[in-house]
Amino acid sequence: MKCQHCGNNLNIEENYCPYCGQPNPFAVKHQEAMRRFEKDYERTRKDVLEQSSRFNRHTVRITILAVLVALIAAAAVFLIKADDIRMWRMEKRMEARAEVHREAIGRLMDDRDYLGVYSYFSQNDIWFTDAFRDLDTVSDSCFQYRQFYTNLMMLRAKKADPDAYRYYSESELLENMAGEIYRINECLKPQSYNEAAYTPEKMAFVEGVRDRVETMAESYLGLSREEALATREMTVARINVLLEDSYGEES
Repeated sequence: MKCQHCGNNLNIEENYCPYCGQPNPFAVKHQEAMRRFEKDYERTRKDVLEQSSRFNRHTVRITILAVLVALIAAAAVFLIKADDIRMWRMEKRMEARAEVHREAIGRLMDDRDYLGVYSYFSQNDIWFTDAFRDLDTVSDSCFQYRQFYTNLMMLRAKKADPDAYRYYSESELLENMAGEIYRINECLKPQSYNEAAYTPEKMAFVEGVRDRVETMAESYLGLSREEALATREMTVARINVLLEDSYGEES
């Protein structure tokens, strides 16, 4: 630039002209502008650094969370696969010993040992395995029989000693037994998805379970023979009312 006084070349940052010594008015404005620029630059730099730091912290949190989610998902997949493998191995063991199990269950069925069938299924983990799907009605009816028998024994114990099994009331036990009677009756209704479970031999076995439960209901719950037979066509709620009424009269 040129000096306004002498016309010689002048640097914008020089406060005075080196030739004539006059003040350079542009230098003052330039220095003020540079100071404002430096302040703006420093403020902007701090904002950028602070935002970058926040972004980095946020990114680290997201990364950690993503890793944890991935680990949890991997663990879930592993557990599912492990359970599938366990079930597959159990099925293979069942298949390998299927004939042995079937012979033992067959003997218990011939003896009409309903609690024995239940115990055998439980001790050998046979419940609902594919190799024994054709025995679903047998196992389910025996399970319901065992539950009915257990609830009946608890009810009789409470009758002798009201403080026995305090965590169950008589009404709750009767309600449980009503459900078990109903479910045993349901076992005798053939289902097309598992026809092998409803052969005449298996239905005769389940009928034996039902007859035994009806006999116990007559002997210990006060039902007449006609009432016991009528439960075969009742809803669970109606059976429950019947048991409440008959047991109340019996008591």
